[in-house]
Amino acid sequence: MKILIHVNQAERWEIALNNVKNIIAMDNAATIELALNGETPALVTSTMLAQNKQTDIINDFLHHNVMITVCHHSLTALTISPKQLLSGIEIVPSGAYEIALRQHQGFGYLKP
Repeated sequence: MKILIHVNQAERWEIALNNVKNIIAMDNAATIELALNGETPALVTSTMLAQNKQTDIINDFLHHNVMITVCHHSLTALTISPKQLLSGIEIVPSGAYEIALRQHQGFGYLKP
């Protein structure tokens, strides 16, 4: 199974994290991408993850081969340097394009 979880609102972040945890628990072999655009790339900076005590959660996701992607345009708008992101997080040129591409590739789309 291939699942894309799209988060663009900070208030939906915790729900998205729980979605990922639950999917991993149900199907450890699932291909999961957590796609962040809009305001949410700020949530995966090393500083914010440490502040929210979520660094271990994200590292666990990466260990389970969850792809975490952030939109380059959003990073620019938020004035976030790629160096501020937790290691292992991938920057894609356009979050909107990434979402459409994954749907075209047969990923199920989930928007918490």
